[in-house]
Amino acid sequence: MPTASAPRSQAEPDGAQRLRGRLMQHSLRKLLDQVRGARDVLPHLAALEVSLGKRGVAVIDEIAHPTLVKICSQLSNLPLPGDDAALQDLLKRLLDALDGRPEQPHYRSTFHSDSKMMVSEVTPSAFDAARLEQATTQRGGLDA
Repeated sequence: MPTASAPRSQAEPDGAQRLRGRLMQHSLRKLLDQVRGARDVLPHLAALEVSLGKRGVAVIDEIAHPTLVKICSQLSNLPLPGDDAALQDLLKRLLDALDGRPEQPHYRSTFHSDSKMMVSEVTPSAFDAARLEQATTQRGGLDA
């Protein structure tokens, strides 16, 4: 039985994780095989399908938050058969992992600052004047 502090997949023995992962992979494969080109359109689910077969359900605990959001979205938008326990279990585990993990801020670059930067447009003549002032200031610093 999983504990509150450990993810569910860590509470299961290795063999059970791999078997459960393979069952989920098989069900996900059947679902994706129903529509030609589904793996091209749903690349996150395609990657999950492969990873479940290789590493079992433990892979769910290793998925980054933004990727987990995409996987949950893609899987939730598919018509899941109600009688496929493996797919229902997969969706539940993914949603539990998403709920149990704090959202991490996603930055487009590695530079991050809490200070605010103001950006505004200026006329070409104002830009030229600022550039000239900067060049004069830099030259003045070298001459001194």
